[in-house]
Amino acid sequence: MPLLKEKLAPPPPPPCVVARPRLNDRFALDERVRLLVVQAPPGYGKSTLVAERLPALEQHAAWLRLERRDDTPGRFAAYFHAALERLLDDAVSLPALDAAAPLAQQCEAWLAALPEVLTPRRLVLDEAEHLRDPEILDALQLWLRHQPRWLTLTLIARTRPALGLAALRLRGELEEIGLAELAFDVEEAQTLCAEQLSFPPTRVSLERALRRSGGWVMALTWLVERTTTRAGFDALVDRLSGAHPDFVAWFDDLLDAELDDEDRRLLLQLGVLERFSPALVARLLEGERLTQRLAALEQAGLFIEALDPHQQWYRFQRLFAGYLRHRRHELSLDSQRQLHRRASQAWLALGDAAAALDQAIQAEAPEDLVALLVAHGPTLLANGHVARLAEALARLGETRIVAAPELTLLYGWVTHAQFQFDLTARAIGWIEAQLDAPEWQALGAEFATLRAQLAINQGDAERAAPLAEQALSLPARYLASTPVAAAAILTEARFVLGHLDESLTRIREVEREAARLGDAQLRLWSLCHQSETLVAQGRLQAAYDIQERAFAHLEQSGQTQLPVAEFLYRIRSQLLWEWHRLDDAEQAALAGIAVLDGQGERWTLQCHISLAKVAQSRGDQAQCADHIRRLRKILAEGDYHIDWVANAHATLLAWWQATHDLDAVARWLQEAPRAEPERASNHFAQCNVRNHARALTLLGRCDEAEALLEPLEAHTARLGLVTDANRNQLCLTALAWQRDDRSTALAHLHQALTLASRTALIGSFLRLGPPLSELLQALLDGGELDELACQRATRLIELTGRQREFGNAVRLMLDEAVIADIVARPDVPELIRTSPLTRREWQILGLIHAGLSNEQIAEQLSVAPTTVKTHIRSLYQKQNIRRRDEAIALAGELLAHIQGD
Repeated sequence: MPLLKEKLAPPPPPPCVVARPRLNDRFALDERVRLLVVQAPPGYGKSTLVAERLPALEQHAAWLRLERRDDTPGRFAAYFHAALERLLDDAVSLPALDAAAPLAQQCEAWLAALPEVLTPRRLVLDEAEHLRDPEILDALQLWLRHQPRWLTLTLIARTRPALGLAALRLRGELEEIGLAELAFDVEEAQTLCAEQLSFPPTRVSLERALRRSGGWVMALTWLVERTTTRAGFDALVDRLSGAHPDFVAWFDDLLDAELDDEDRRLLLQLGVLERFSPALVARLLEGERLTQRLAALEQAGLFIEALDPHQQWYRFQRLFAGYLRHRRHELSLDSQRQLHRRASQAWLALGDAAAALDQAIQAEAPEDLVALLVAHGPTLLANGHVARLAEALARLGETRIVAAPELTLLYGWVTHAQFQFDLTARAIGWIEAQLDAPEWQALGAEFATLRAQLAINQGDAERAAPLAEQALSLPARYLASTPVAAAAILTEARFVLGHLDESLTRIREVEREAARLGDAQLRLWSLCHQSETLVAQGRLQAAYDIQERAFAHLEQSGQTQLPVAEFLYRIRSQLLWEWHRLDDAEQAALAGIAVLDGQGERWTLQCHISLAKVAQSRGDQAQCADHIRRLRKILAEGDYHIDWVANAHATLLAWWQATHDLDAVARWLQEAPRAEPERASNHFAQCNVRNHARALTLLGRCDEAEALLEPLEAHTARLGLVTDANRNQLCLTALAWQRDDRSTALAHLHQALTLASRTALIGSFLRLGPPLSELLQALLDGGELDELACQRATRLIELTGRQREFGNAVRLMLDEAVIADIVARPDVPELIRTSPLTRREWQILGLIHAGLSNEQIAEQLSVAPTTVKTHIRSLYQKQNIRRRDEAIALAGELLAHIQGD
């Protein structure tokens, strides 16, 4: 039988191969491991991974790509024999094929001919899902039992091969790479985009694409191939779902090829569930062999992910789940409603009220929904399921909500949590109109607490406190956490009024009581509030330690994906930015956005503020501009507490200052919340006043700025707002510098450094920009600083020297003489000498170092973006680098050589 040589060679690499060294350990040639299985649905890059990793790891391997017609013993034997011969490289002479002999007998003969000792080698069977013939599978099991230790068999397949994997796993002879490991991580997705796109998507957009696609390589490639701009990438991510026509057609073809009508119907029925187990499915569906059919679907590689193999919990890959929802119309409407209703009951029986509520919403049974909300609403609210509750209440409509005091109360808290304070006030109006009725009077403590919470969020601490006191005097009859929530509001009222020590004492009591009640959400909030209070007092290290406790609690309580977790990630990011730990600050903000991914973008304002600050601190104008655009959009679409607004405006002012947009500063000053320095008894009121002062300073209206800042100092001294005192001194430093009053600027900066010995601020200092280094050096030269302040000043000067201003980064635009001098140096990287860069590649390397995107480089050099991509690919290949950060590091090293003279 003639053999196709193409089937005995690895597949050609795609245009862009993303190396995946994080999986190297899975490819270790361990003599104990007889079999490596790379198994996942199509489009996860299985063959590409193996074909790329084996040469990179210098593993001797032979390849056999199978197809459907190879599932006969004769054809398989011929190709398997040919692959073995290629693997052995004439080192061993194998017995010839014997068409009349059973396959197992031939395998025995070949095994007997193999040497006992040989250099480690690997035999790869690609597309092994085609192997279903019992004789072939029996022969392969025989082969695995007796293959020599130097040989590792590798199977690449969509489905799980029937080769006794359980026994191999127990004996430690099996290595597996599955869907979870094959899914792209952030670094791999960044590499893919850097290679294929002329612009870098923001980290927020990239992580969102990963969440929506589940890291499915084919979906990410689809995104990249259809995108030409950053805005286009964001828009396409918004449309990325299993209901997109491209994916619907692809999934249709897959299911038509793999499933019969009965199993396709089973998949559609399972599509109503976010996750499932055999026990849950048994409650949902009627039929025989459900467990076996589930196992068969999972083994078939149909985008089913194992969540907990020990308890047999599974879920559909995210895009595939979206496809099943899209195709649910193939079931009758009545069948769908019955499925959802039974699923809701099943989840309730398993003790998961949140999942039960999801299903009840889709069952469109208002009576069931009312009963579930009244019975389980307090628990759902306490555990932060705000979006679910909001959807359920919206389905019921206003008429049903107003008729029940419990539903009205839930509606009030839900709208408050979503910053819809006008709707919260409306709910309170419904309550006050019906308080004469006994069933409404019974919830007096809960209603007083809700009114107190709205008052505190409207900035009226004086009105909130007596309402909270009233709530504490009444018995709670529906929401068990009402007394603790009222105590928390009193705590917040004391904080807003500047009584920090009292607030701290009270919030610690709230934490203890929340722990006693088992209210994990309120306990987490109390820890976050403690951290904010400590920051206001200038005790940032103590605040960090409290955050560590909060993270431990978050993990123990399992609330990592509930909205309240964003509060913790947000304040961690703010603190880390202040300490100039930019990478960690970025990671925390991204984690906060990930938590809120399904809640709506309006919740992510604070995290985008942090990301904008990080990008500006790095001198990354393109990324910063994107975050500024997003936060301005979010600000325009919502009504937020002054704390959020003031923080956002401080970041916008820093952006306008960096981009020299004084017109925007002037417009902001006309529209900004009113500055009230006489009432600046907390950090957000102080920030708002400071924003006005900064804007006035930028516009040259220094006397007006000074008139605002002077009263702030009295408040900070009286109330112990140490961090604000520190930031105010920096603001006064900038004001004096604007006036060309150097001596006053030095005095304020000296005071700021003294305060920083307690606060450890760094980020706020660096916002001073170019004047900072000059003023700090003058203070050092004057000899007036103590040892700790000297160390801090020296550190700040060092960081100031590293900062890049927008548009003014050092660029390696080198002429031939300087390049020749660098290449001649003995201490430059060897690859610079052996693989010299062209003049254009040197230019592009310098522009990459300056923080420009491919799009901006193309504009700078007046060439097409595709030309830039070609030069970058050549540059990366010559210097054996794969990612942009490696190019930046190389450029920095070369720049150091230039500046070292």
